[in-house]
Amino acid sequence: MNKIYADLWQVPMEKRFGTLLSHAYFLKTPDRNILISAFENLSEAAQLRELGGIDEHYLTHNHEISEGLSEIKLILGSTLIGHENIQKFFSGDVQPDLLLQGSRPFVGADGFQAIYTPGHTDNNLCFYYPSPAGKNYLFTGDTIYLDNGRFKTLIMSSDGGNKQELAASLRNLRELPVDVILCSVAMGNYEIVEVTQPEWHALMDEKIAELER
Repeated sequence: MNKIYADLWQVPMEKRFGTLLSHAYFLKTPDRNILISAFENLSEAAQLRELGGIDEHYLTHNHEISEGLSEIKLILGSTLIGHENIQKFFSGDVQPDLLLQGSRPFVGADGFQAIYTPGHTDNNLCFYYPSPAGKNYLFTGDTIYLDNGRFKTLIMSSDGGNKQELAASLRNLRELPVDVILCSVAMGNYEIVEVTQPEWHALMDEKIAELER
């Protein structure tokens, strides 16, 4: 488990779909311990328990539903959470415990936000946390991801993805004061990217313009 900031750990890298590099993240807020995204290595679940366990496990979207999810849920005993549109992708024993409904941001007393960001699929969530440690984290899931060092977007129309909705989601994210971008997946080298506000605005403007061409 790699500690990257005072209140944030990175679960070791895994491969997804053969080519994608993937990380999940463990966040400690004053109110709760949060796991963002999914992983398959059960030994990491034991380490998370040693760090205090998981209260809430958030999925960014349906591509994080896997065979190992039920085992991780059983070991951690956490509340599994996604957007209401993810429900149709579940089957078998594992099911979400809580579904976030509608399009408004879901903000906790600790400042942690789950933000509905459709476009890649119809059930994407991004997560934002203004850390007391001093940096504002944005967990983007696959809403934006790194492809050999360059941020890109991908629309999965078969899972409800939509170009117009993705552009609107990026406009909403643009308004956040972001210091650190944490994707769920990457191709090539995986990076945690720190940005200034002008750099963040320029990146969002570039991605929005690409979608609107």
